[in-house]
Order: sequence, then C-alpha cells, then structure tokens
Amino acid sequence: MELGAKIKHFRKRKGLTIKELSNLTNLSIGFISNLERNLNSPSVSNLQHICEVLGINLMDILQSSSEKDFIVRQDERKEIFTTEDNNIKFEMLTNGNKHLNSIAITIDGNSESSDVSWGHNYDELGVVIKGCLEIQVENETYLLNEGDSIYISKFTPHTYKNPSSEKNITHWFSVKE
Repeated sequence: MELGAKIKHFRKRKGLTIKELSNLTNLSIGFISNLERNLNSPSVSNLQHICEVLGINLMDILQSSSEKDFIVRQDERKEIFTTEDNNIKFEMLTNGNKHLNSIAITIDGNSESSDVSWGHNYDELGVVIKGCLEIQVENETYLLNEGDSIYISKFTPHTYKNPSSEKNITHWFSVKE
C-alpha cells in the first residue's frame, strides 16, 4: 500500500473526513486530498503532525506491510521518504515486522531536519553509524559521534542536524506498544 492510501486508511479508521483532518492539522483540504492520491509528498514535519492527529506511530505509515522477509540487504532497502531538497533520506531497516520499527536516516553534510521539534508517541533509540549528529533534546544540545547512541522518551521534543561536511547515518529503533 502506498503512502497516500495508508494515510487515507488511518484517517477513515479514525472516522475523520478530509475536511476534519485538514482542520486538525492546519493543512489545506487540497493538500490532504492530493497526498491521499499520491500527487504530492508531505514534509517530514507535516507527516509527523498527521500521524499525531491520527494517533498512530510514524512507522505505521512508513513501514511496508506486504513484505515478509526478515533480511534487508543494504542495497535493497525501501526508501520511504526524501526531503524536498534531497538532503535527508529515510529508509526502512526492517520489512513487515509488527513489533520492531527501524529506519536509517542519512543526512548530507551541514544539513538539519527542520525547525520543527518532534515529540513522537513512542520511545526511540538512535545510534550514530557514520559521522556525527547534533541533537537538541528539549533545550539541551548534544553532539553524538560514530558509535554513540541516544534514548529519547516518547513525547520528548527534539531536533537534529549534521554539523559536519561529512555524511551522517543514524539508525533509529522503536517498539510498538
């Protein structure tokens, strides 16, 4: 199922019309309609906000539901999202696992996620695989280097950026409740 169809599925499951979702997210009716028809792509912050309103984990929308394989080769990862400026890429690390969500985020040098602070409805663990990551959790800023990890409790606001010119790769894990 494609991204738009998943959003529509969860919207209907919640019993919302497009207009109601529009009002709750402050996104236009046309934008949501086009999104559900896969005619446009949301920003990461818009997608996160839609998930919050629908009461679902971001991974519920991003994760493949048709794949049953338990091995994902690096060159076969499903790309789930790329920012409009193509400087941040999100890929699935798992296929169809119903309990463990995991994604790889690749950030080009000197790039940041956005000015929007995320506070997911799930705990997550991030591990820096390559490069360094500057992450602000609530009002505290941390610099994580290759091999470092960070645990972020659900609903904790955070933003991140790659402060170096080298590419950054992090792997993020969460467990469905």
